[in-house]
Amino acid sequence: MTLNIWNLSGPWRQRREEIVAWLDLARPDVVCLQEVVESPEGKNQARWLADRTGSGYQVAFGPGSSIAGHAFGNAVLSRWPIDATAVSPLPPSAAPDDTDRVVLHVRTNGLDVFCTHLAWRLDDGAVREHQVRALTEFVSAAADPDAAVPPILAGDLNAVSEAAEMRYLTGLSAMDGRSVCFINAWDVAGGGGQGNTWDNRNPFAFAEREPSRRIDHILLAWRPGSGVWVSRAGLACDVSLTGTFASDHFGMVADISGRAPAI
Repeated sequence: MTLNIWNLSGPWRQRREEIVAWLDLARPDVVCLQEVVESPEGKNQARWLADRTGSGYQVAFGPGSSIAGHAFGNAVLSRWPIDATAVSPLPPSAAPDDTDRVVLHVRTNGLDVFCTHLAWRLDDGAVREHQVRALTEFVSAAADPDAAVPPILAGDLNAVSEAAEMRYLTGLSAMDGRSVCFINAWDVAGGGGQGNTWDNRNPFAFAEREPSRRIDHILLAWRPGSGVWVSRAGLACDVSLTGTFASDHFGMVADISGRAPAI
């Protein structure tokens, strides 16, 4: 599962209970979170959510920026022990209202999970192109090539599937003479509709006056002969369970396994 938790914005104390309700409902094994804040005293939003579920999640946090003394970055929750972590910076945006971006790598239960958050501005496509190049180079260097499951990449990529940066990630175009291929979970196993994760049905998103679109993604690296596939993909946090929405984003969930897809 992936979700941008919108830092401390909006009614955080109510929203955090909604996020916990969704974690308890979806029961994901691994959760990638973006816009996670940690206070100077070490109070961390991801750890609070993990503790509140009572599911025994292990937590890894990868800060990218410091905002008013608070660390700001990505986190991964895992039902399994976390064996290794690493954080790698991504090329920055020149926009003064953006933060430094990173990718967090977690190895857990033999899985290489990469959680990231790309530049947010609608006109930052060129920045995101530089970021996905750096991102995929880091994935290639950090992931275990002999792992049974190919690397999993998830997060708020702030780009629709048709964008150049997403076309590069999914093997539909090359950049600077290089190419990679990740399988987009929604594209191969999503439900009906567009799968928008930034959706104006959500009042927190509607307030920004941006178009509805799918910008949060779960991707599985393509590896010939691995036998691993995405069997299901769907939205999470797209309806209110407790009286408020979890974030200004909807989340995405996917089942990744060795089962063959249904025909």
